[in-house]
Amino acid sequence: MGLTSSGLLAVLSLVTAACLGGTVWLWPRAAGTGVRATAGRLLLLAGCQIAVLLTLLTAVNTYYLFYGSWRDLLSAAGGESTRTPRPLPAASGAVAASQAVRKVRADLDPGAKGRHVAARDGQVEHLDVRGIRTGISAEAYVYLPPQYYQPAYAARRFPVVLLIAGYPAADRMVWIAKGHIPEDVGTAQAAGRIQPMIYVMMRPTVVEGWDTECADVPGGPQVETFFAQDVPEAVSGAYRTARTRTGWGLAGYSTGGFCAAKLLLLHSDRFSAAASMAGHFDALLDRTTRELYGGSKEIRRSNDLVWRLRNLPQPPVSVLVASADVGEKTFPSAQKFMAAARPPLVVDKLLLPTGGHNFKTFRKYIPPSIAWLSAHLRGE
Repeated sequence: MGLTSSGLLAVLSLVTAACLGGTVWLWPRAAGTGVRATAGRLLLLAGCQIAVLLTLLTAVNTYYLFYGSWRDLLSAAGGESTRTPRPLPAASGAVAASQAVRKVRADLDPGAKGRHVAARDGQVEHLDVRGIRTGISAEAYVYLPPQYYQPAYAARRFPVVLLIAGYPAADRMVWIAKGHIPEDVGTAQAAGRIQPMIYVMMRPTVVEGWDTECADVPGGPQVETFFAQDVPEAVSGAYRTARTRTGWGLAGYSTGGFCAAKLLLLHSDRFSAAASMAGHFDALLDRTTRELYGGSKEIRRSNDLVWRLRNLPQPPVSVLVASADVGEKTFPSAQKFMAAARPPLVVDKLLLPTGGHNFKTFRKYIPPSIAWLSAHLRGE
């Protein structure tokens, strides 16, 4: 039974109800002043409190997806070691490129009532990305707009938005199930508010139980290279995508927001715009990240986006900072980033008066961020 499954929550709810009912039924029998009676009442109260606490924690985790599996939970508690993916065998010639295996997921397609028609409804595909440089394999969900299948657009190369979720994003379809990307995008496209684009929806977690912050870890997984080179190469090999940086953008929330901004600043030759939704801008080190930078202050500084803006030339890219004045824990970091920005870097902002670091708030950032990216990216 999965950690975020509705079945686990239902079982815990039943156990809690049984504990409460049992306490009411057994309480008269535990009446008395002796040690045995007192111990019995304490056990009844403790059992009810533990059951209620476990149910509440599971419900909160199911909604916010702090831990998506028992493995994630054990890893966070130090109960399981992480493994670094082994590099793939070296390839040569025409096959020396990252690969992608496509599978159509008609059950996920938006607006499909009755018989699904891709040229009318768009289509969602499941993509297995295999990075030839990094040895990392990860899955993605790709939304293709209806225009991708229409004859009038047969020669069109579409802009691409790489969407990176927060850590750990245990639900691999979080951009679909909670972000509602296919539905919202389809509605906005049909109304003419945004241009048709390809959306590649991914998690930042390539090694379970490890928040790598999209870093090239010394002696570990090369996650930055995977997202900056392997993923775009694999996607371009599978779909009609824009050939130049002006057609490639990024977006993400929380850790994914940091990844989006970081990949943009460090790889302005590949991407031209990014939306960071409730993302931080400094190089974190905590229990979930472990030691990402090999103990090197220089490597850590190079991953600190505020430090980069203050000390290095700023790239010719555009960033949308989406945050909240009150309630967003990453807002101070965002303020430092915006204050350090100078041309040719362009920073726009989308600030809510209040909003917590949760998906209810993230949902408010997604539609305007998509519209902003649509205005900044170009197809061919």
